[in-house]
Amino acid sequence: MTALAILELTNSAARWETWSALAWADTKSRYRRTTIGPFWLTLSTGAMVGSVGILYAGLFGSDISQYLPFLGVGMIVWTFINSVITEGCSVFIAAAGYIKSVPLPLAAHVYRLLARSAIILAHNAVLLIVLWLMFRWPIGLDAAFALLGFLIVSVAVAGVALTLGILCARFRDIPQIVMAVTQLLFLLTPIMWMPSTLKSPALAVVIEWNPIYHLIEVIRGPLLGQTPAVEIWIKAMLLALASLAIGVASYQKFRHRVAYWL
Repeated sequence: MTALAILELTNSAARWETWSALAWADTKSRYRRTTIGPFWLTLSTGAMVGSVGILYAGLFGSDISQYLPFLGVGMIVWTFINSVITEGCSVFIAAAGYIKSVPLPLAAHVYRLLARSAIILAHNAVLLIVLWLMFRWPIGLDAAFALLGFLIVSVAVAGVALTLGILCARFRDIPQIVMAVTQLLFLLTPIMWMPSTLKSPALAVVIEWNPIYHLIEVIRGPLLGQTPAVEIWIKAMLLALASLAIGVASYQKFRHRVAYWL
């Protein structure tokens, strides 16, 4: 039976023209009548990275030429991960009209969410270019591994969005729990603080068992010219596979009930 769910997921992915067009329409609708559209998010992220980066670099005694790129790339990747997870809670609820009237597989709306978040990520990537022009850290061919990292992260958050989308369609209190958990994970993840600032070896568990850290690092490391350790790649891939497996299992069991829960 699981094979049927996998087949539906792959067939939905093959219909990329549909969900990518919907994602682009969502983006245009969200920023309609604005002057620079999604770049407003880029400006707000850049303002936060600049102000917080200068302040925290002084507080932590970090070299600003290292800390600002670290913070900037981390915030860009975190924004992508956080948006897919939090919006994943309402991915089917927001698309209730489509689900009840258009013969489109549920999975297409998850791909639509991923594409929409990827569009914002592409706009925020301008900030990365600005940071590189300011600090010129060395970037080699290893930077191409960031694409593999992005694929791993996309699989991981897609599985989470698939699971949460189904659960939240049935239990409407879950989004509040997810928001609280993501806020906690943001504080516990090396985004605004660098791993080198941890003085106690006992606190290393915060990094070793933090799933978000490994997902961020497989993109941030290559982009900053630092190849992540093999252990980080393995943990990120295992996390992505586990997330996808749970998502597929949830999709297989409950996909026919979602329309009745909306």
